Amino acid sequence: MTGVRLLSANDRIARPWKNGGGVARDIAVFPEGAGDADFLWRASIATIEKAGPFSVFPGVDRAFLLLRGNLQIEVGERGEQRLRPGSPALLFGGEDSVGAEPLGGSCSALNIMTRRGRASAILERWSCARAADRLLLLATGTAPVTVGADTIHLAKDDALLIDRPAGNPPSADAPLVAAFIRDQFVQ
Repeated sequence: MTGVRLLSANDRIARPWKNGGGVARDIAVFPEGAGDADFLWRASIATIEKAGPFSVFPGVDRAFLLLRGNLQIEVGERGEQRLRPGSPALLFGGEDSVGAEPLGGSCSALNIMTRRGRASAILERWSCARAADRLLLLATGTAPVTVGADTIHLAKDDALLIDRPAGNPPSADAPLVAAFIRDQFVQ
C-alpha cells in the first residue's frame, strides 16, 4: 500500500494549549517535524476543557469540526453558534478572535490548519472522494477501511493519511471524517 499511513490515536502526545484551556494531539504535520511557525498544514484533535479564547495563528486558515460534546463558539463578528456532533465544519482565519465554551463537559474537535496561499483543506463527514493531494480519514468509532485490495481496521480517533489518492477511492461501512488537503505552492 504505497502512500497509505496508519496514524494510531495511541501514538499521539497531548500538547497543552498556550492558554491552558485544553490540549491538542497532532495527527499529522506537513512537512513532518515542522513547528507552529513553519508547517504547511497540520491536523490535530483538540480537547476543549474550559471556556476561553483560541490561540492566534496569523496567515493560517482553520477548518474545525466538532467530534464529541457540545460547544458554544463565537468567531469574530459572526455571533455565537452552538456546535454539536454532526454540525458542518466551521471555517475561520487563524487571526480571527475566537472564544468557545464547552457545554456539559469537555468537547473534542478535529482541527485542520493550512498556511494561507500554500495549502488548503475541505473538512467534512466522509461521503465520497474528491480531488486532493492528500486525504486524511479519521475514524469516529471503529471502522474497517478498504484501500485498494487491503482492509485496515481503525479504532476510534485512528486516522489514515493517503498521499496522492487516485484510482479507486477508499471505502468504509462506518462513519468517517475526511480532510481533503491540496498543495498550493506559490513560487
